[in-house]
Amino acid sequence: INAEYMGGCPSIAGQLHGHTSTIDSVTFDSEEEIVVSGSSGGTIKVWDLKTEKMMRSYSTGHKTNVICLDYHPFGNFICSGSADTQVKIWDLRKKVYLQNYKGHTKPVNALKFSPDGRWVVSGGGDGIVKLWDLTAGKQMEDFTRHQGEITCLDFHPTEFLLAVGSADRTITFWDLDKFKLISQTQIDCRGIRNIRFTPDGSALCGSTSETLKVWAWEPVTCHDSVEVNWQNLSDVHVNERTGELFGVSSVESCVSVWMVRLQKLHPFADDTLIRPNSSGNITPVPAVVPPQSPSTPPQDKYAPYSVSPETRAKRLSEINDAQEEIQKRFGLTEAHRIIDEQNKVIQLQARKQLEQEEKLNQIKYRRDTDTPPLMQPYDANPLGTRVVPAKMVEPIGLDLDKFAVKVKPDNVLVEEILGDHHGMCQMLTQRLTNIKVLKSLWHQDKRGAIQHVQQLNDCSISIDFLKQVVKVKEKDLSLDICAGVLPVVKQVLHSTFESQLVVGLEACATLWHAFGDLILKTLSTKSFVVDLSLEERKDKCRIAKNLFGEIRHVIEPLKDRRDDVGPRSRLLWKELPADTFD
Repeated sequence: INAEYMGGCPSIAGQLHGHTSTIDSVTFDSEEEIVVSGSSGGTIKVWDLKTEKMMRSYSTGHKTNVICLDYHPFGNFICSGSADTQVKIWDLRKKVYLQNYKGHTKPVNALKFSPDGRWVVSGGGDGIVKLWDLTAGKQMEDFTRHQGEITCLDFHPTEFLLAVGSADRTITFWDLDKFKLISQTQIDCRGIRNIRFTPDGSALCGSTSETLKVWAWEPVTCHDSVEVNWQNLSDVHVNERTGELFGVSSVESCVSVWMVRLQKLHPFADDTLIRPNSSGNITPVPAVVPPQSPSTPPQDKYAPYSVSPETRAKRLSEINDAQEEIQKRFGLTEAHRIIDEQNKVIQLQARKQLEQEEKLNQIKYRRDTDTPPLMQPYDANPLGTRVVPAKMVEPIGLDLDKFAVKVKPDNVLVEEILGDHHGMCQMLTQRLTNIKVLKSLWHQDKRGAIQHVQQLNDCSISIDFLKQVVKVKEKDLSLDICAGVLPVVKQVLHSTFESQLVVGLEACATLWHAFGDLILKTLSTKSFVVDLSLEERKDKCRIAKNLFGEIRHVIEPLKDRRDDVGPRSRLLWKELPADTFD
């Protein structure tokens, strides 16, 4: 974990080492003296920022990724939500969790303590929001309005009001006194990434990957909207003193901090932010201040192949200063002065021509911004001045540095190799953890293990899982297991790698040999009396039959392959008769 200050240029204030797998979540206490981190291996660690030392570590609570964390507003308690669908309450003074809440059927994506510290609310990938009472240690209410997974939550600072953001691109507002829906926003163009009430509770700021909107809830109204291209937004915070909203986004190893001036947006608009410039024109202060990388020059607001007014004025000023210096040094004759007057006329004409070319370039750029011209018209002497050309030492427009062989120092090469090595170790460690969890679930609940594989959506885990299914004896398999494994087989058969396709085809053939005859025989059986067990068996056989039919269509284009996949696909194609599934 790198702790960075936001004042001026960002710099690393401290580093905390201890996790052996990817860090998925962090949270601070109210005094910003303690930070809590959760990893993909299910471990939670508590750190003291002053001493940069670990205070406590919890490694036996969650089985897999700790997706979200929150710190209690008053006491030394934290809550954690995980991909194992559980919510746990921890006392930082003890070594084990205090309470464990079960109820979600998919990973817990977001959770939050209430401002008074009595409740905790959680939102999961199942689209359900659950409200838990910490005193009673049980669930109080379910909120089931959303059609997509829950992505973010926030409590109103002073009222019994809860806001919920979802991947279904809407925000809902709930009355926590009567436990009923107050209002719901219209469907946005993108999924909701983060929501935050303003400190005074007058409005809600809702963020997507491209926009920030300011909402009222009774009635639901969008006060204002501003485009902010922060893409992979992780978290937002509103500064109560300055009225500025800060957003943090990350791409690979880069972290960007964005600032939005809420005073510039309705209903917080402040007229003092609009001031006249030196020419008397009104120049509004921009609402969004994007991050500027110190190694990347700021983007020019003009067309990429036009000359900005600042650049042109600088060039003209340098030329005029050079001419004055020559006159002072050499004392030009009257004839030379006449020539200079002629040169001034030529200069004026060249300026007009340059302005016309700029206007044409800008018009063309606005018409076709996606395909700017590959080359600009080149004028060796656009301003008509007397110029002494330099000797050519390299081809025009060719950057030789890009073609030169750059030899990296040994320490840099070692760091790059170790970086790739650490990344591979983390990936393999996480994969091993997932396999151990899957193995434990398989011995306890085979249906749960199959659902876990589908939720992970990891092709490598699916391959390992199918390899073990092929080794299972037929007497230990059932129609339920067959119907659960076939969607995993179908997913693997969409791969482009030969080895993965071979495993998928082998697993499909194994299941068909085990249950094919039973499925066909059961579906062809006719009963003249009410037989509930037979009807239940027929329903399971129909599900398995339809899945085999979908797989048959998937392997159809694989028959023409010339590698090992082709013969296996053709053989399985013959074993699945067309009249059974068409």
